[in-house]
Amino acid sequence: MENKYTAVAAHGLIRREGKYLVTRRAKDDDYMPGYWDTPGGTLEFGEDIKKALEREIKEEVGLKVKINNVISVCSYLSGPYRHQFMITYNCDYIDGEIELDKREHDDYKWVTLPELSKLKRIFFLDQIYHELGS
Repeated sequence: MENKYTAVAAHGLIRREGKYLVTRRAKDDDYMPGYWDTPGGTLEFGEDIKKALEREIKEEVGLKVKINNVISVCSYLSGPYRHQFMITYNCDYIDGEIELDKREHDDYKWVTLPELSKLKRIFFLDQIYHELGS
């Protein structure tokens, strides 16, 4: 029997000129392919959460950001043995041009909240949309 474990992930809702960056999960991804997401990922053991988020954003989209406050925390079972905690930070764009890691995301958009409401969103982004839109 496989061991049960808990994982923590940090994501960034990056804002630039009144719009938010969303990335579409690659079609061959093993988790929610084709859904719109935000840059981020799982922390390595012992890694500082904000350092992990900076690393993930740089790896996935090539941007430098200012990490602000936590805007959402949620947990869910992402598999039969994995309990995932997702912490999303509000971030401001600082510098850089988007360069997608095509293994993880195959498209990106800068969207307003009304535009975000029309996309097929990963569940935690749906939760964030409802918190920001209300």
